[in-house]
Amino acid sequence: MLAAAAALVSCGKETLAPETDVPENVNETVQATPITFNLSANHPDATKAVKENWQDGDAIFVFFTGAAAPKHLKMTYDGISWTSTEYDGATQTAGALGLKNGDTGTMRAVFLPFGSDATVSADGTSFTFSTTYYAYYLTATLPYTVTDNAVSGAFNMVIPDDYVQFFVEDAEAVDEACLLGTDAVIPVGVASIAADGTITETDDKTNVDDMPGYAYSGGYLFSGKLNTGYSSYRWNDTETVEANAYYFAKKKVADNTRADYFVSGKTIASHSAVKLPAASNVYALKYGTPNKGKWVPVGGGITVTLGKFEGSGFSETFVSYGKWYTCNYNCTKPEQLGVLYTFDAANALDATLPTQNQFALINTNCTFTWLTVHGQQGTVVQADSGFLFLPAQLAIDGRYWSSTEPDSISAVFFYFNSSGGHSMNTNALTEKYAVRLIQ
Repeated sequence: MLAAAAALVSCGKETLAPETDVPENVNETVQATPITFNLSANHPDATKAVKENWQDGDAIFVFFTGAAAPKHLKMTYDGISWTSTEYDGATQTAGALGLKNGDTGTMRAVFLPFGSDATVSADGTSFTFSTTYYAYYLTATLPYTVTDNAVSGAFNMVIPDDYVQFFVEDAEAVDEACLLGTDAVIPVGVASIAADGTITETDDKTNVDDMPGYAYSGGYLFSGKLNTGYSSYRWNDTETVEANAYYFAKKKVADNTRADYFVSGKTIASHSAVKLPAASNVYALKYGTPNKGKWVPVGGGITVTLGKFEGSGFSETFVSYGKWYTCNYNCTKPEQLGVLYTFDAANALDATLPTQNQFALINTNCTFTWLTVHGQQGTVVQADSGFLFLPAQLAIDGRYWSSTEPDSISAVFFYFNSSGGHSMNTNALTEKYAVRLIQ
């Protein structure tokens, strides 16, 4: 009986043993199956972009509704295909998004053409980039379902509405070493991407701010969004017409030197890709007459000769409408924006006032476009060769002294207004007017 009892106890221990076994490592967990991403992206119609195709090293950032910020996916192009890497933005290292089979949601793709090295962080539940890139971007949204441990899809990338691009050829182009400004465009970047994929654009720039240039394909690429409040008006001798006219100011960051370009009769619409004159195509004097360059240098002491070329070949001659200071912009002498002078004060400056005849030449032979340049209203005087910007004294008109005195108490001045009027008038010498000076 004792032997039988001992045998019974022994059998009981064998039966209970499997239920009381303890794992060797109590912290051991089951690893999740890695997710494979089979994703690709098209590039928009090349006719709508200066930067036409994907290039080796381009990166697309993908944000999932099923992954908390700052976890995201980075798609990198190697010249042939895309590879995808999951990132934990908190550590800026590779790290799983936490997706698993059966998960569904949407994914938002964002492409920054010059931001492939950008890092992603979190702002609450939203995603933000380490640096704001004021360049155009491509976006797309796709639904996803994790099936057989894989996410598949092809993004149809598009350029957002009102985005425009400008290209200036410059063999010495370096990122952000050149700025471009036009009142028709506002620099815009990506401020944040919400958990649901909604993109919030930056709002810290206005139409008087410059677009930074990014080195691309032997030049600078600038981009922004159209300023919907922009308008310009051009007049000739017989009628008033609304025209598509744009004034561009290009500035080097290193020395703050500026050159301007004016074009009229052109249209800049949503998705426009505009090629501006090369940086080396600069207005200059040659053998006493101007060349036919497009960019006009602007600043204190810089002049431009207005006029037209007549004839052709060896018989071509230049008819001058006078040599003029290009613009009041950044001038410290003899004039500045917003400074008004009496006739005597203007005449006493270290410069010469235009004659009545010089004003009469531009009044008769030039066209006039009313617009704003970096927030300053005025008119562009455009000759067959050369142009200059005359800032307006008021928001509706501009008045400029000449050196001509019809009598001892009055002088002739040139007048223009926002309604297209321009004429020669006389007024008392004691009144204050904005002054335009020539060399």
